[in-house]
Amino acid sequence: MNKLLFAVVFASFLASACSSGGPVNYPVAGEVILDGKPVGNKDDAVIRFETTDNKGNTSESFVVEGKYLVKLTEGNYKVSLTWSKKTGKILKTKIAGPGQESEEIIQMIPVKYGAQSTLKRDISAKNLRHDFDLKSK
Repeated sequence: MNKLLFAVVFASFLASACSSGGPVNYPVAGEVILDGKPVGNKDDAVIRFETTDNKGNTSESFVVEGKYLVKLTEGNYKVSLTWSKKTGKILKTKIAGPGQESEEIIQMIPVKYGAQSTLKRDISAKNLRHDFDLKSK
Protein backbone atom coordinates (compact mmCIF):
# COMPACT_ATOMS: atom_id res chain seq x y z
CA MET A 1 0.00 0.00 0.00
CA ASN A 2 2.85 2.42 0.86
CA LYS A 3 4.46 1.77 -2.53
CA LEU A 4 1.18 2.55 -4.30
CA LEU A 5 0.70 5.74 -2.29
CA PHE A 6 4.30 6.79 -3.01
CA ALA A 7 3.81 6.12 -6.74
CA VAL A 8 0.62 8.22 -6.83
CA VAL A 9 2.21 11.11 -4.93
CA PHE A 10 5.35 10.98 -7.10
CA ALA A 11 3.29 10.91 -10.32
CA SER A 12 1.20 13.87 -9.19
CA PHE A 13 4.38 15.77 -8.25
CA LEU A 14 5.83 15.15 -11.72
CA ALA A 15 2.60 16.21 -13.39
CA SER A 16 2.46 19.46 -11.44
CA ALA A 17 6.14 20.20 -12.12
CA CYS A 18 5.74 19.62 -15.82
CA SER A 19 2.63 21.78 -16.12
CA SER A 20 3.68 24.68 -13.94
CA GLY A 21 1.92 27.13 -16.25
CA GLY A 22 5.10 29.17 -16.72
CA PRO A 23 6.25 30.55 -20.05
CA VAL A 24 7.22 28.06 -22.72
CA ASN A 25 10.66 28.25 -24.31
CA TYR A 26 10.41 27.58 -28.03
CA PRO A 27 13.31 26.53 -30.26
CA VAL A 28 13.90 29.45 -32.63
CA ALA A 29 16.23 28.73 -35.54
CA GLY A 30 17.35 30.32 -38.75
CA GLU A 31 20.16 31.40 -41.00
CA VAL A 32 22.32 34.50 -41.00
CA ILE A 33 23.79 35.53 -44.35
CA LEU A 34 26.05 38.55 -44.96
CA ASP A 35 26.49 39.62 -48.58
CA GLY A 36 25.41 36.18 -49.78
CA LYS A 37 27.77 34.20 -47.51
CA PRO A 38 27.03 32.34 -44.26
CA VAL A 39 28.12 34.13 -41.09
CA GLY A 40 30.36 32.54 -38.47
CA ASN A 41 32.84 29.81 -37.84
CA LYS A 42 32.98 27.81 -34.61
CA ASP A 43 32.54 30.54 -31.95
CA ASP A 44 33.31 33.89 -33.58
CA ALA A 45 29.74 35.04 -34.36
CA VAL A 46 26.88 35.62 -31.92
CA ILE A 47 23.19 36.42 -32.38
CA ARG A 48 21.35 38.02 -29.46
CA PHE A 49 17.59 38.30 -28.97
CA GLU A 50 16.74 40.94 -26.35
CA THR A 51 13.15 41.32 -25.15
CA THR A 52 11.55 44.68 -25.90
CA ASP A 53 8.16 44.11 -24.31
CA ASN A 54 9.22 42.44 -21.04
CA LYS A 55 7.15 39.39 -22.00
CA GLY A 56 10.03 37.37 -23.37
CA ASN A 57 13.45 36.36 -22.19
CA THR A 58 16.83 37.50 -23.51
CA SER A 59 18.97 34.82 -25.12
CA GLU A 60 21.98 34.50 -27.37
CA SER A 61 23.68 31.79 -29.36
CA PHE A 62 26.69 31.20 -31.57
CA VAL A 63 26.11 31.40 -35.31
CA VAL A 64 28.03 28.60 -37.01
CA GLU A 65 28.25 28.45 -40.79
CA GLY A 66 25.20 30.68 -40.97
CA LYS A 67 22.97 28.65 -38.63
CA TYR A 68 21.75 29.38 -35.11
CA LEU A 69 19.35 27.97 -32.52
CA VAL A 70 18.06 29.75 -29.40
CA LYS A 71 15.26 29.09 -26.93
CA LEU A 72 12.83 31.98 -26.51
CA THR A 73 9.43 32.66 -25.04
CA GLU A 74 6.77 34.42 -27.08
CA GLY A 75 7.27 38.16 -27.36
CA ASN A 76 8.91 41.00 -29.26
CA TYR A 77 12.68 41.11 -29.60
CA LYS A 78 15.51 43.36 -30.76
CA VAL A 79 18.09 41.28 -32.62
CA SER A 80 21.79 42.13 -32.73
CA LEU A 81 24.74 40.30 -34.24
CA THR A 82 28.50 40.32 -33.84
CA TRP A 83 31.15 38.52 -35.88
CA SER A 84 34.78 39.05 -34.92
CA LYS A 85 37.54 37.89 -37.26
CA LYS A 86 41.28 37.86 -36.76
CA THR A 87 43.20 39.56 -39.58
CA GLY A 88 46.60 37.97 -38.96
CA LYS A 89 48.11 41.42 -38.37
CA ILE A 90 50.04 41.76 -35.09
CA LEU A 91 49.42 44.93 -33.08
CA LYS A 92 51.85 46.24 -30.49
CA THR A 93 50.56 48.04 -27.43
CA LYS A 94 52.34 50.94 -25.72
CA ILE A 95 52.56 48.91 -22.53
CA ALA A 96 55.84 47.03 -22.06
CA GLY A 97 55.96 43.46 -20.87
CA PRO A 98 54.13 40.20 -21.52
CA GLY A 99 51.05 40.52 -23.68
CA GLN A 100 52.26 43.66 -25.45
CA GLU A 101 51.42 42.10 -28.79
CA SER A 102 48.00 40.94 -29.91
CA GLU A 103 46.39 39.96 -33.15
CA GLU A 104 44.12 42.52 -34.78
CA ILE A 105 40.44 41.60 -34.64
CA ILE A 106 37.86 43.30 -36.84
CA GLN A 107 34.09 43.32 -36.69
CA MET A 108 32.57 41.81 -39.85
CA ILE A 109 28.95 42.77 -39.12
CA PRO A 110 28.08 46.43 -39.76
CA VAL A 111 27.16 48.41 -36.64
CA LYS A 112 23.62 48.85 -37.96
CA TYR A 113 23.10 45.13 -37.15
CA GLY A 114 25.26 45.14 -34.00
CA ALA A 115 25.18 47.57 -31.08
CA GLN A 116 22.92 49.97 -32.98
CA SER A 117 20.68 47.29 -34.47
CA THR A 118 17.18 48.11 -35.59
CA LEU A 119 16.38 44.46 -36.41
CA LYS A 120 13.19 43.30 -34.70
CA ARG A 121 11.36 39.97 -34.61
CA ASP A 122 8.09 38.77 -33.12
CA ILE A 123 8.39 35.27 -31.69
CA SER A 124 5.33 33.06 -31.38
CA ALA A 125 4.59 29.35 -31.36
CA LYS A 126 3.55 29.65 -35.02
CA ASN A 127 6.58 31.71 -36.06
CA LEU A 128 9.81 29.95 -35.01
CA ARG A 129 12.04 30.35 -38.09
CA HIS A 130 13.80 33.68 -38.54
CA ASP A 131 16.39 34.19 -41.28
CA PHE A 132 18.55 37.29 -41.67
CA ASP A 133 19.91 38.33 -45.08
CA LEU A 134 22.29 41.17 -44.21
CA LYS A 135 24.09 43.60 -46.52
CA SER A 136 27.37 45.28 -45.55
CA LYS A 137 26.57 48.36 -47.66
